[in-house]
Formats: sequence, C-alpha cells, structure tokens
Amino acid sequence: MNFPFNARKATQVAALIIKKEGGSINIMKLVKLIYLLDRMSISKRGIPVLGGDYFSMKNGPVSSETLDLINSGELYGQPTDWLDFISSRQAHTVGLLADPGTDRLSDSEMEFVNTLYAEHGRRDQFQLRDWCHENCAEWHPITQGRKEISVQNILDVAGWDQNEIGFLIREAQVGAELDAMLA
Repeated sequence: MNFPFNARKATQVAALIIKKEGGSINIMKLVKLIYLLDRMSISKRGIPVLGGDYFSMKNGPVSSETLDLINSGELYGQPTDWLDFISSRQAHTVGLLADPGTDRLSDSEMEFVNTLYAEHGRRDQFQLRDWCHENCAEWHPITQGRKEISVQNILDVAGWDQNEIGFLIREAQVGAELDAMLA
C-alpha cells in the first residue's frame, strides 16, 4: 500500500526546508528530511504528507519521487513546477529560486515540518544518514540497488495494531479506486 505522490506539496515542503537552511541545502539532507517527514506523518496519522514510493538504499531510506525531482525536475517525463521554485542540482546542493507558498499544506502538515526541522535540522547529511540507519527499523542495509519500504512497514514499526493497518489499507484502496474513476 502506497499513497499517490503529490508533486506540488513536495515543492512547497522542499521550499520550506530550504528556507530554514538559509536558501540552499545538501541533496542527501533534503531527501532524508522529506522521508522523515512522511514517516512522522504516517506514524502519527496513518497518511503521509507527500506520498509516493519509499526505498531502502545504501545511504538510508529515501522518497523515490523526491529524488527524481531533485535529479531531473520531472516525474516519469511529466513536468512539474519544481524547477520554477527549486534550482537544478549544483554538485550536491539545491537552492530556493522563489517561494511557492504553502496553500497545499494543512496546518498539521506545517507543524510536522516545523517539528521535524527542530529535531533534525541541525544535523548534516551524514549525521542524518547515520540517525536513519540507527532509528528507522523499516530501513534495511543494502550495498547496491534498492529495496521497497511499504507504508505498512512504517506503521508496523510505529506500533500500529494490525486491525488498524488493515482498515487503513482498505480505505486507501477505496480512495485510489475513486481517484481512478474520477480521473
């Protein structure tokens, strides 16, 4: 079970984090912070802020779509507004070009960003990687490639009851079916 990725929210969240960093950020740090944001949201309310696919990789867990946006500014060949607000990667950093606003983020999602940054913002990319390796039990060490991390894995680690997880999965499936019908 995964939730659809929201590219517009990803742009807004990345911009918030980059602002907190002073205008530019290391790519690995940004990817880790965004993964941890979704992890926090899933653990607390059963749904992510951004959604998408999560993977264990050599340097820890990642949000696949966020990494795609950082690397190319697109998702599966579909343009997004990412490059209107976030710079192309320069070596290992990206910067803020303009403010995309926060109209797609709820108050609780904004609070998650603030809480996350208060807890992890002082760490550099390597400290964040190490923290994820030590504290994200859903992540599995690998030397190359990637291994999927499901939302159910995150909920299991967070201590959700199997009945709650089953209910959430059914609700997510119904939501996906409705989205497909309306598309």
